[in-house]
Amino acid sequence: MSLLGQLPAPPAGKSGWPWMEETPPPETAGPWPRITVITPSYQQGAFLEHTIRSVLLQNYPNLEYFVLDGGSTDGSREIIEKYAPWLAGWRCARDTGQAAAVNEGWARAGGDVMAWINSDDWYYPGALAAIAPYFCAPHLVDWVSGSVDDCGVDGTYLRRHPARPTPLAEAIGFHQTGYYQPGMFWSRRLVEKIGRLDEDSHLCFDLDFWARSLVMGFGLVPLEVPIACFRQHFASKTSSRLNSIIEESRAVFHRYAPALPPAARNQSIAWLREYTSDILMHMVYGCLHEGNRAAALDFLFREWRTALGLRPRKLLFGLLYRSLISGSPPGWFSGSV
Repeated sequence: MSLLGQLPAPPAGKSGWPWMEETPPPETAGPWPRITVITPSYQQGAFLEHTIRSVLLQNYPNLEYFVLDGGSTDGSREIIEKYAPWLAGWRCARDTGQAAAVNEGWARAGGDVMAWINSDDWYYPGALAAIAPYFCAPHLVDWVSGSVDDCGVDGTYLRRHPARPTPLAEAIGFHQTGYYQPGMFWSRRLVEKIGRLDEDSHLCFDLDFWARSLVMGFGLVPLEVPIACFRQHFASKTSSRLNSIIEESRAVFHRYAPALPPAARNQSIAWLREYTSDILMHMVYGCLHEGNRAAALDFLFREWRTALGLRPRKLLFGLLYRSLISGSPPGWFSGSV
């Protein structure tokens, strides 16, 4: 039975997926494993309804969907209440962060398959039906991901990230990773064995979960089909959050690097230095873009060892020149990562 006509009418002027389109209900009787999806949210009222509709309008016949908001004051509660009849559960109350919200949802979940989709991202039509067969015989895998697209704030397609199994050294070194959270689904068995997301981490708890999965012997099964979109917008990566990414990525590395043989560990260290130096460059240029030269210089001198990892060397010289002399970012810098 079609769900589109039962849901609240979309805001004026909206068209296409998932506003005026839906995935057709499946024509077969299954089997359709129960899929639990969690949407953690906080102050994402501009995007939340798009995310919710992209989950519900999958028309997946065995869906359990929770929307867990951290107490937003931007109209998110009113959006969630509109869709409450189609949710397995929801709340709009203060929590300790995104990882805590996902953990809460998974603790309440009754699904055979688990996933979360953030409140500024969305699923493509047919995403759930595409992954469901891999959690049924004869496949019975534990970890599946499809491709994930980067999209602009308005939904414009930017680039595609194919999923691929990534060795631990590359994962914790942030090197050409094939792991993209919006496209991922896990079996209940994996989630119960790996355990909760790290609630002390606010930006790299997904990487920590993947690394734990690899160390405990689970492997990713990649799908070529695109599953989800990751929405890029400036509010998702402020300079302070970039600084936290550097700190948390190092913490995850040191937690799991002992599981690597010496040669792989050394290579992973080199990759992580490249990654953090690139993040530092964006931090510094972001501060200059905002007119905060003092913060740019503070980041640069506090992380001078990281800055030395910039390659090619002209990037380091440019960073020093623009921080110390010109006070402005290069023309190519747009203010976002």
